Amino acid sequence: MNNLIPKKKLFFTDERIAIIDIGSDTVRFQIFENFKDNQVAIFNKKITCGLGKDLIKNNKLNKDSIKKAMNALYYIKELIDSSKIKNYEIFATEAVRVAKNRDAFIADAENILKKKIHVLTGDEEAKFSAMGCIVGLKKSNGLVADLGGGSLEIAEVKKKEIMNTMSLPLGVHRAKSKNNKIIDKFKSSLQNTEWLNENKFKRVILTGGTWRALVKLYFDKYNYPLKVIHHFKPDFDNFVLMLEEVSNFKKKDLLQYSLITKDKTPFIRYAAKLALEIINKVSAKQVVISYTAIREGYISDKIKLNYKNDPLEYQSLKVAAIANELNSRAVNYENIKLFTNNFFKKRSYLNKRIRESAANYITTGDSIARDERGLFVFKQIIKSEILKFSHSDRVMLATIIFVFHNGINYNEIKDYRKIINKNKLLSSIELGLFLRIVYEIGQLSNFNYSNISIYVKDSNLIFSIPKNYSELLNSRFNKFILMLSKHKKLSQKIIFV
Repeated sequence: MNNLIPKKKLFFTDERIAIIDIGSDTVRFQIFENFKDNQVAIFNKKITCGLGKDLIKNNKLNKDSIKKAMNALYYIKELIDSSKIKNYEIFATEAVRVAKNRDAFIADAENILKKKIHVLTGDEEAKFSAMGCIVGLKKSNGLVADLGGGSLEIAEVKKKEIMNTMSLPLGVHRAKSKNNKIIDKFKSSLQNTEWLNENKFKRVILTGGTWRALVKLYFDKYNYPLKVIHHFKPDFDNFVLMLEEVSNFKKKDLLQYSLITKDKTPFIRYAAKLALEIINKVSAKQVVISYTAIREGYISDKIKLNYKNDPLEYQSLKVAAIANELNSRAVNYENIKLFTNNFFKKRSYLNKRIRESAANYITTGDSIARDERGLFVFKQIIKSEILKFSHSDRVMLATIIFVFHNGINYNEIKDYRKIINKNKLLSSIELGLFLRIVYEIGQLSNFNYSNISIYVKDSNLIFSIPKNYSELLNSRFNKFILMLSKHKKLSQKIIFV
């Protein structure tokens, strides 16, 4: 069993915490390491049990599903014991909360897990789902909606605070494909909720497996190149148009989409209708998709997480530390950052977070062949499991490092250009070229930039460099000087001092 739990290289002290989520559709088990710094699970197991699929019939947990859930809990307890995790939490949601046969289920489950199960109230579900979105998104102000198997949770988030919450027994297992009354019931609930009537929300944040399945349809329909669901912000008009289309799909229409798993197919239309109702009710103009939700929120509440910690900074520092361990000639990343920040400090399209993370990533992929390195690292950054990392930030950072390795020939990544605007693209190219120059200088100066300066004056890009660095002009460094000057539409001027 030990081999099933990855032992990743640690950057800080190992402070593992595990979470067991007994939901209406699945039992989820996740392990986090160093949750205070990085809230991405290192182990994630989902076991479909369907505890809540009979709730609409008799308000009881399904008998066969109970057996599946107990087997899942035995398996999870083995994983916990074999990996010697002492800190683990367990909660159950709507299906267990409302089921008539809940007491026997809870007793048996607690006997297996040797720990009390926290059966969440509806308001707690909504609160923790919203906290999970705060954990995972750069901007979480708005209306959070979490669609699960048994219930739908809605919460208002303002300045990282949960202002209002609501839980409705309208999860996907309570919906039937031809049940129009449940949508009417939902409309009525929204209409009768005072705090929703009093507020308008620019942003709606959607989380939950069925809504995430809808995003896969969007990727396919609009040929969107970046297949990362978390922190995705679709074109609003296109997304609403797609929701309207999906709401009216026939069953045969859904079957043609292999991207949607069979367990989600029966509920896609219902999920689309709910999303439309929410968007229209609050007059939203933006939709954001979150992968982080109730489990991340639950742990963040337990450990009193500081939301100011930056997962991108943590990950990029970890990458830099590992690269220095493997590199025979260590790079002084801090000096590179100081020199770079001085040149770019007034550039609004390149915030300090992106600049410093880019500096930390410059030696990634050193073991890859030079002509393949740029694209390899680009794809690694694009796919990285990093929170508070928007799609535009991903493409900017990946483009910077691609240009650092390959120069301005970025035809290989042209499909991603539509994700960022022209100014962000031009700024990313500039930083990539600049970092290459600074890195090359650092190789000769032992990353000491005290006698070096780069600045713009009178339509010239001026490089002031000590005379003993004149050999740089014979290196590939000169190629990047020329590219940067042309990119900025400036003449280059090198001054030896």
